[in-house]
Amino acid sequence: MKFPSLFLALSLTAGIAAAQSAKQDYVVTTAGDTLRGYIQTENKYMQLVRLHRPGVARAKFDATQVSSYGTAAGPMGVSRIVGAHGTSQFMVPLVQGHVNLYSGKNEQGDKRYFLQPADSAYVIEVAPSTARLIFHRLLSGCSSLDFSNDETARQYPYTYSGMTRLIMNYNACQQPNQPSKVIKPSTGWHASLGVKAGVNKSDFALYADDYASTHTQAYGYQAGAFLHIVTRTNFSMQLEATYLALRSYYGPIATNTGTSLYTANSAISLAYSQLQLPFLIRYTIGHGTLRPYVNTGPSYGVNFNGRSALIYQRSDRSSSDKQSLGRPELGSLGWTAGAGFLIVRPSFPTLSVEARFDRLGDYFDNLEYYTYHRSLRLDLGITF
Repeated sequence: MKFPSLFLALSLTAGIAAAQSAKQDYVVTTAGDTLRGYIQTENKYMQLVRLHRPGVARAKFDATQVSSYGTAAGPMGVSRIVGAHGTSQFMVPLVQGHVNLYSGKNEQGDKRYFLQPADSAYVIEVAPSTARLIFHRLLSGCSSLDFSNDETARQYPYTYSGMTRLIMNYNACQQPNQPSKVIKPSTGWHASLGVKAGVNKSDFALYADDYASTHTQAYGYQAGAFLHIVTRTNFSMQLEATYLALRSYYGPIATNTGTSLYTANSAISLAYSQLQLPFLIRYTIGHGTLRPYVNTGPSYGVNFNGRSALIYQRSDRSSSDKQSLGRPELGSLGWTAGAGFLIVRPSFPTLSVEARFDRLGDYFDNLEYYTYHRSLRLDLGITF
């Protein structure tokens, strides 16, 4: 069969290209303990951290309980006190040195940069409207940085590149023997490759309604690969490239020949291949071994290998006449949605079982025999 061999080839390809497992995340508490597991962030300002550990109840921390958290790729957030009499808040480290630079959100949810001067126990918020005044007060003593000069403001705009260059240059001016460094924080996102295969049952909206009641349930198959991008929330994204073989047969139905010399039947055979490219948003429930999920998103199909035909059979002839319908020339566009569950075990690839429904609009350039197709699919997947 075609799809087992294709599935095996995709499995080998993905297995070579993908990492076998991701290293665990970490949380460093204010007591100095390092806890390892899987991190998720909560609320729109990302000021709560949930830690999931196998066999241990879920733990939730705020910025007063944790000094830092992150992944093997780097820190995701550190806890700093905002203002002399403020509260602790998680923020992202950007520059470490004589003066430290962070990014985060203020109480109104606006993105801001924060400075921690030398020997200070707290950080100071830098607002765009007052940035030059704060720089003049906190970053003084360097002749090459004149904050009363408009040229300096243009040279160091209130952007990531402008702010990191400013703090790096100021630190080099003030402490030339104490190197500063730009921190590469972890985004917390993780991408995994996977493969999938399964069967489908498709139904087509025909131009001729007479055929609708004569549909023979023909089954096709699919196999493909996907890139799954996990965020630090219950939401994730998935990009797929899946080969589908679409099959259906309608008829035969009696056709008016206009003569008594012979009778005739006609049928429609739909058979073509499609490379389907969906973009999916997924919501996953839970963090145990079995994790249900739902997903949905737009999908585009590139059609090829068109073997569809209108079949006309006369009673006085042994062979039938076939008029090729080819394939939908303009591609297919629509949406897809599915539900399934993941089987997650440490040190093993993640398995998935999913039922999915596709609805894509089609258009045959030579004969308008249908305008869309619907497919019910069952997929088995492996994520490495």
